[in-house]
Amino acid sequence: MSDDMARGLGPERQGLEQEQGQGLEQEFEVGEAQSSEPVAGHELAAVLEALLFASGDPLDLVELADLTGHAPDVVESVLERQRREAAEDPGRGIELRRVGSRYSLATKPGTTAWVSRLFEPRHRPRLTPAAYETLAIVAYNQPVTRAQIEFVRGVNSDSIVSRLEERGYIEVVGQLETPGRPSLFATTERFLLETGLSGPEELPPMEMLMYDTLQSFEHEFEQSGRGGADSD
Repeated sequence: MSDDMARGLGPERQGLEQEQGQGLEQEFEVGEAQSSEPVAGHELAAVLEALLFASGDPLDLVELADLTGHAPDVVESVLERQRREAAEDPGRGIELRRVGSRYSLATKPGTTAWVSRLFEPRHRPRLTPAAYETLAIVAYNQPVTRAQIEFVRGVNSDSIVSRLEERGYIEVVGQLETPGRPSLFATTERFLLETGLSGPEELPPMEMLMYDTLQSFEHEFEQSGRGGADSD
């Protein structure tokens, strides 16, 4: 093609590219406008469920409200209704869990034996009574220092505390304002999710040093379906 012909086609090609570019911009603007529209009321429950499923991690009530374009109290009302319905329906294997103002989807405890088969290659040894004891001490006395844990147990607990940290059941939440500034431990969001609690205040009242109490704690934790394993 000669240079003259190329120059002759130039303006036409340029005009076509401009039209295409404007078309893409218009499509983007339309999509953007549609995404900012509030979710229709009759679709809100389905959209909330889809968001929680797609996230995999707990989502805050305010974040869900922003995503759907509805007020937090409206979103909360829908989620609480879904939570009750899922809990009361024996034909469903998924439940809606709440920790503070955060929601997530999880498998029901009754399905644990079958769901665990999916993860058998990654199975870890079970938590030992000593690990449950330490976890219970933290749960009922949080925030607590390592020295306070050991005072209650009467033995060195370094390895168990470290293992519970690795497993994500406890974490450092601060330092005690005393010489040495020892770390303060508390239970994590994962602990709450896996025990089905909304917060530490929902822990059943217990006499911490009674053996049957610790056995009960172990039983409740295992019934949640997640009381996996620890070799300590």
